[in-house]
Amino acid sequence: MTLPETTTPEALADHMGWSERRVRDLARRLGACRILGNRMVLLGEDVAAIMEAAKPCPSKSIAVREALSGSIGERFPEIDSVDLLAHLTKKPRKELRPRSKTSSGNVVSMEKKRL
Repeated sequence: MTLPETTTPEALADHMGWSERRVRDLARRLGACRILGNRMVLLGEDVAAIMEAAKPCPSKSIAVREALSGSIGERFPEIDSVDLLAHLTKKPRKELRPRSKTSSGNVVSMEKKRL
């Protein structure tokens, strides 16, 4: 039986120039680690999952560019000027008004009266 190649979060963090704490947190969050007691090790598949999760998301500008290029799946609904005007002149939401304070009732002193 051969043991799989493993690494530690500390070694991965040093190699990539990242914080060990961030690597440990990300590995835990992804479930991409092996933990026994207070020791954590990473297998090759764990390192691959961490590297995939560390990829940046595509920027909004790419999504906007795709939408403007005409590659959207369906046409926008046609709205005539009457519907548009009705939408723009909707009544605003009612404002919340402060509630009036209820009376607290009679206050009775519990102190003994001096004679």
